[in-house]
Amino acid sequence: MIVELSRTFRIMMLVLFLFSCKKEHSTIPEAPPPPEPGRKVLLKDITIPNLPSPYYHFEYNPDTTVKKVDFASGFSIYDVFYDGARIHEMRSNILINHDTLRYLYDFTGKLLAIKFINDANITYRHIIFSFNGNQVDEIQWDQRVDDVGFLIDRTLDFTYYPDGNLKTMIEHRPSIGGSPEIRDTALFEQYDDKINVDDFSLIHDGIHDHLFLFQGFHLQKNNPGKETFSGGVGLISYTVNYTYTYNSNLTPTSKIGDLLYTAGSDKGKRFQTSTFYSYY
Repeated sequence: MIVELSRTFRIMMLVLFLFSCKKEHSTIPEAPPPPEPGRKVLLKDITIPNLPSPYYHFEYNPDTTVKKVDFASGFSIYDVFYDGARIHEMRSNILINHDTLRYLYDFTGKLLAIKFINDANITYRHIIFSFNGNQVDEIQWDQRVDDVGFLIDRTLDFTYYPDGNLKTMIEHRPSIGGSPEIRDTALFEQYDDKINVDDFSLIHDGIHDHLFLFQGFHLQKNNPGKETFSGGVGLISYTVNYTYTYNSNLTPTSKIGDLLYTAGSDKGKRFQTSTFYSYY
């Protein structure tokens, strides 16, 4: 009964949120809040060979909160603004895009939704979060369609190990506009006991969607040693085993992957992946 009441309240909050008429940029003070206790790792760059470099870049306020995020060497750049101890908005500041990503929280302080607002002050997209306790168990993306409303175009469902690390991530994209339906699963295993700094990248859809920073939750506390991806019958599937090197503070400096395709047109082929991390 308590669970049902909680879900009902969150739905009510979401309805109020989706139909609110706030201006694109509010007057929230730009002074950032104190940092989250215990989170002092200042990731600077994530570099992946053969991709725009750096692939992710972070800049920080004096109190260690993130103030700027750069994706794909300037393909997307965001300024980050706070309301108290929580992210309030991420604002895209590249020449061709000035979208605002506005965060909304429920009465418990959990992230309820993020809405995407364009230069014309029109909300054209939402990200909606569902929690089981303190763990996010589902994230939905929807898109505004003229004369129809908002249609869900991506859903991620998560399960976890008892220690809080992500076990499975199941993605579903419905068939829209003649595109095929997509349903795939990623399984993560063999976690180390070191600090994870890039779990946000697991759900970022690269050049097709805005990057957003996590607030109040993490998918991975540590680093997985193995990932198994299944794209469905006849589609790309693979396994990849990771080897890490670490700094003295237990953060990774490199992640080397041995990837083997197990299904699809490249079945049986193997190659190496590389990711490098730097810090302030």
